[in-house]
Amino acid sequence: MAKRVITLALMVIVASYMCIAVLPRGQAANPAKLYLDPDKIDNVGFVPSTTFNVSVKLDNIPADPGLVGVEFNVSWDPSILIGVSMQEIMFHEVTPEANWDNIWQIKKVVANNSVNYAFTFQDIDAATLGGYAPISGNHTVANVTLKVVGTGKTDILFMVHKLGDPLAGSVDHFVVNSTFSNVGAPPPPKPAFVYVDPAAISNGSLGLGATFGVSVKIVNASDVGGLEFKLGFNVSALNVQSVVRGAFIPVSVTPVVEIDNVTGFARFNVSLSTPLNGDGALAVFQFQVMADGVKNSTLHLYDVVLVDSGGLTLPASLTADGSFSNLKFVAGDLNHDGIVDIKDAITFSIAFGSKPGDPDWNPDADMDGNGEVDMFDMIRICINFGKTA
Repeated sequence: MAKRVITLALMVIVASYMCIAVLPRGQAANPAKLYLDPDKIDNVGFVPSTTFNVSVKLDNIPADPGLVGVEFNVSWDPSILIGVSMQEIMFHEVTPEANWDNIWQIKKVVANNSVNYAFTFQDIDAATLGGYAPISGNHTVANVTLKVVGTGKTDILFMVHKLGDPLAGSVDHFVVNSTFSNVGAPPPPKPAFVYVDPAAISNGSLGLGATFGVSVKIVNASDVGGLEFKLGFNVSALNVQSVVRGAFIPVSVTPVVEIDNVTGFARFNVSLSTPLNGDGALAVFQFQVMADGVKNSTLHLYDVVLVDSGGLTLPASLTADGSFSNLKFVAGDLNHDGIVDIKDAITFSIAFGSKPGDPDWNPDADMDGNGEVDMFDMIRICINFGKTA
């Protein structure tokens, strides 16, 4: 029995020795970490001419076998950053100042696109006897100063990284690189603009029983996965006959439509499998005129809700109403007093250059219905100046 126990013990010892023996020299169970600190620089305030530092650091250097030499090359995009300087730290910190002449600077080069570093001891035995080699633990190896010369993003990468032990073996390690960016977040998309087109219908020939159409359109749609809105109207002036999808809505989509000619609104709702992006007509409304002598009856666009492809509500949209009038008056009679005169010219000058949604917008001044009070409308004022209905 005792013989068997001794045999088993010997087998365990031999197996343990074999496991230790197969580990290559310098291959520690927890490898050293060679890294750049910080590992991410993201600052829009780092405009061209700004300088900043990146540290090259080493953590978890094993005491056995220890470290006596370091070489690295760190590179970046020189259109974004250029090298300014590099300060060696680790070898000068661990070595007594009286022995600094034993530090061997093999390479310390700063270029526009990189830094190259290679340091060791001239006399490793002397450094060992002096107690400052081999190096172990955690250290800052060097500080690199960089200057910003452009705007953009670049990786800051270890292109070469070598750690040497006292017997010229490699110390097991891994690296952690860094990134730089001085690009701000992209601006949010412009809010969508939902509006009635044409903005104003002013036509004395559209009397009782006549029909006409208007569209509800959108500009700057971005990832619109669903939408709903209501178009209100005065039931004493107008009724809605029908509402159909506009050309911007795919033919495969069937909208949900509700028409209420008692309260005076029509509701339009669609859900989309393919989000809308861009500009186009959402819906077309067919109206029937219910009275003569209608003056500036508002087509009010309200309860506009847009959701994205994930079902989240998009930021509030801008909207613009429309209007309907079938008064018989001369084009340019903006105050509808039966004559085109100086009062109309003053009203027109206030609205000149405006579009739907602008504070000075006056749909009556947009006499050709092109969505802008412009030179063509001014010419109509001139042509009809002094005329009466």
